[in-house]
Amino acid sequence: MSYIPPHKRHSKDPDRPSPVPDSLATKFKKKLHFNSSSSDKRNRIIYSEDSISKWFLIGSNGIEDEIPPSAKLVPLSSDSVQCKKGEKPSILMNINDQKESEEEEERTRWLLIAEKVQEDLVLAYERAKTAMDGENQHVLRLVASFGKNFFYGLQARPPMAEQSLKPWNKIFSSDVPTSYLQHIKSQLVPRHGFCIDLEKERYTVKVSHHTRPNETINCKCIVKEDGRLSLYKVDLNLVRHLVVDVSCIDKNLDMRLMLSAKRKITDLTEEEISDIKGLLDSATVDPNVKGGLRWPFGKSSSGDGYSVFESCHVKATVYKNQTLRLRVRETDRFNERIGTGEVKREVTLMLKDMNSKLQEQNIDRGCVLEMLRDSLGTLWDFLHCDAYLT
Repeated sequence: MSYIPPHKRHSKDPDRPSPVPDSLATKFKKKLHFNSSSSDKRNRIIYSEDSISKWFLIGSNGIEDEIPPSAKLVPLSSDSVQCKKGEKPSILMNINDQKESEEEEERTRWLLIAEKVQEDLVLAYERAKTAMDGENQHVLRLVASFGKNFFYGLQARPPMAEQSLKPWNKIFSSDVPTSYLQHIKSQLVPRHGFCIDLEKERYTVKVSHHTRPNETINCKCIVKEDGRLSLYKVDLNLVRHLVVDVSCIDKNLDMRLMLSAKRKITDLTEEEISDIKGLLDSATVDPNVKGGLRWPFGKSSSGDGYSVFESCHVKATVYKNQTLRLRVRETDRFNERIGTGEVKREVTLMLKDMNSKLQEQNIDRGCVLEMLRDSLGTLWDFLHCDAYLT
């Protein structure tokens, strides 16, 4: 069996960070920019020039744009969560002992989100369609995902009621507990009439080129019978047009509503495709390493400027009903540049009918509002989860 460096090994103890060689730790410190949205500019999150980003809370008092005195930042103690500058994140929790609300009353408050986001949602679609006019290589999609809003850099600030949270102090983590996935499959899939659409296992290899310093090329592959990768799709990172984060302080999960554009890449030459395939051909599938792939020493870069900076093994099950697509997936990711990896479990709902309606030429706002309320009714059921993290 080939030697596996310590930083690429899967830890037997999932709560214990993997060892990182001194050289990689130094490289990590040099490349990581904690105030940016990503640890590597080639893997950065891309927003359109006129994108809309919102964050608000919902709890027993309804929708609030400011943090109420009843909410408190609670530091997470788990070793598995992402640290920034040595600080573990905190999450917002309701600290008041209040009489438990009736479920119908809670659901009614939740549906108020439709009025809160409707105008921004329609505006974001109109802007995105204008920006994409004539470009059929872009595909818009509206999705809801579940996880937790993590807050950093707030522990030494004044009391919560006086704090002002800046956008760069918050990160939405889409990682959910394994027990939540089991709840989805056993309870929510049959309740909402979902059936399995497909199950897939793939590897995504992210590559960059020195002539495209701000672009990420995502190479999606399946494994052939001989154990080698077979490239079946190439695209670029998503462009975000709308991001709405909702902190649900009475629940153990938060929600993100996002409109983004999938970007196909159409200008690769035959020679460039050949260079990328050469990188993929040199990879070996290995379940014992983070990301599921390894390259011989010096083979993760081509002589023509292409280099691998991330590999990801994805196992996903996609369900569908008449109006929604539900994706439940597990990802095992490794960043070749900074020598770190992570395993995540994610749940995403693709709002098919709303997406189609909002791409019509003349949008009926009343219809959009009703469809949004219907979708939120389903999303409400997905917020029920056991304790998030301890």
